Amino acid sequence: MYKGYTEINLTDKELARFYEGKDMEFCFSENEYILLKNMDKIVDKYCFQNDKLRKLKYKQIDNSFSGLIKPKNPQQECAMDMLQDRTSKIKVITGCFGSGKDFLMITHALEFIRQGLFEKIVWVRNNIEVKNTTPIGALPGELFDKLFYFAMPVADYVGGTCRLERLISENKIEVQHLGFIRGRDIKNSIIISSEAENLTKEHVQLLIGRVGQGSELWLNGDNKQTDKEIFKTSSGLKIAIEKLKGQKLFGYVHLEKSERSETARLADLLD
Repeated sequence: MYKGYTEINLTDKELARFYEGKDMEFCFSENEYILLKNMDKIVDKYCFQNDKLRKLKYKQIDNSFSGLIKPKNPQQECAMDMLQDRTSKIKVITGCFGSGKDFLMITHALEFIRQGLFEKIVWVRNNIEVKNTTPIGALPGELFDKLFYFAMPVADYVGGTCRLERLISENKIEVQHLGFIRGRDIKNSIIISSEAENLTKEHVQLLIGRVGQGSELWLNGDNKQTDKEIFKTSSGLKIAIEKLKGQKLFGYVHLEKSERSETARLADLLD
């Protein structure tokens, strides 16, 4: 199964041939990451672009919203490189709960807006409740009040709801419902759709079609957490990865490990 990266374990002799530029029979997809290993230890990291390998060149992030952001594992290094790479325009991160999907995307998006690379974040959610929970009925308030609940992952990383409201009032973040996105031409923005495991193929096609001049589409999700049967039979996230793999404008990384906390990591033991 394609994960957006490949681990290659080489002997000392093979590693020497690799660094000498000798012919070695590898076949990579465009924008695929390569974790080069020797004696099962990672010794180098590359990205395959334009028919050649380039070393990872990500930078750590340090801003007033989230402080110092640096990767905690090799897959997060690949994800940071992908998010910072200006070549790809559709970027996907998958992984288990706590692996850093929202964290990496939100903190990078805020940093890019601070730098003036984009005008705003367009936060798009399909308002699907967690499966096997009892609906609480219609949420109170106007449209903004109803959508605000689905932007809580952003609030977690910007310092709370008050700071999120301020960013929205400054037009740095726009919270949008998937059902109202058709017909939009979104320019100079980062379109982020979190919990994208709850999107069909048609939903993902719709989002891709909204990417206007100077914009990018970022999707993240965990296919183990789909909340309706339709998203299993027509998983837009899986189909996008399968069909777009190897395209110059597409980047993807799967995160393997939960980094939220030791306690959160125990959730995997219930599988």
